[in-house]
Amino acid sequence: MSRTKVLWVREPALQAILSGRKRVEVRVGYPNIRRLQRGDVLLLNERYPYRIRDIRVYPSHEALLAHEDPHTIAPHLRPEEVLPALRALYPPEKEALGVYALEIEPIEPSTNSQTDEATQ
Repeated sequence: MSRTKVLWVREPALQAILSGRKRVEVRVGYPNIRRLQRGDVLLLNERYPYRIRDIRVYPSHEALLAHEDPHTIAPHLRPEEVLPALRALYPPEKEALGVYALEIEPIEPSTNSQTDEATQ
């Protein structure tokens, strides 16, 4: 069963997600992140629903960037700027918790329910 969790995302990352340019949100293995599962819903900033398509866990920022496209993580940065940005957010003691790549997709509002209600 999927669960819903509020996840706070700062600008400019939030706008990159909303525009579809950022599809991977990176976090470290805090207990609330470790509990997430594929299919769970993330309510970004208590407003924007996104579904977790996949979760990939890496031992380090370098391992993450060896397997993930930097443009899907931080499209507003040049590829060589992504590692320093990750290190600024998550220094070594946080990185040691594990680096989580949350692949997300928007949940489109259902138009069927509105149509069904109008025809009944």
